[in-house]
Amino acid sequence: MKLLRRHKTVLLVLGIYWPLIFWLTHIPVPDVARQSGMSDKTMHVLAYFALTFLVWFAVSPYHKVRWNRSKVWLVLVAVVWYGVIDEYLQSRVGRSADVMDFMANLFGVALGLGVLSMLGFWSALLTVSAVFIFIISNMSNLLSLYPEYYLDTLFHFTAYTAFTLIWIRYIARRGNWHIGLGSWLMRSLAAPIALLIVIKATTPLFDRPFDWPEVVAALFGMASAIPLTFIIFTITRPKK
Repeated sequence: MKLLRRHKTVLLVLGIYWPLIFWLTHIPVPDVARQSGMSDKTMHVLAYFALTFLVWFAVSPYHKVRWNRSKVWLVLVAVVWYGVIDEYLQSRVGRSADVMDFMANLFGVALGLGVLSMLGFWSALLTVSAVFIFIISNMSNLLSLYPEYYLDTLFHFTAYTAFTLIWIRYIARRGNWHIGLGSWLMRSLAAPIALLIVIKATTPLFDRPFDWPEVVAALFGMASAIPLTFIIFTITRPKK
């Protein structure tokens, strides 16, 4: 059976992500994790939330979770058992097997399957992207750990470029491309700008400073997604 582009992409990302988190959970806790400002439980939830998302779309790339189908139960069993094995093996490499870590893993799996029960691929991808951008921006110290590398600026540029590209693809599948350029630009930038406003408006709640260079980098990221969209469309559209 020939795999379509989405299926190939998900399998590629899963093939990188799953070995990566396995490696990260079987080495001494990296300093960057200790200094991230996030609890290890939050990181477990996020890791298994993303893993569940990828495993589901690797198995069923074009459908929501349907609880009356066997696929969802196979995915649930596979990811939960991986969580059990993951925690057990940690006790063999100088780390500790923690029941609360496993419960956080379960919560991440349940959250992922819950989201995928309600949302299709692009809606779910938008939701996951927005959640990760919000958490990294407002609930972690990751962007301030190595100021000499300008991680905050780099993150805001790349994250909002990616989010805008996902949003444009989402609205393209739901709406009409045959509208004026001005209307299309407004529609394409509406959600990314709204996300940026929400994140920056809530920075005081998390004791984060308001940083104008981050805003500028995010806006440049959104702007860069516009020509990238046309380049991607030109490259990937079916040839006549």
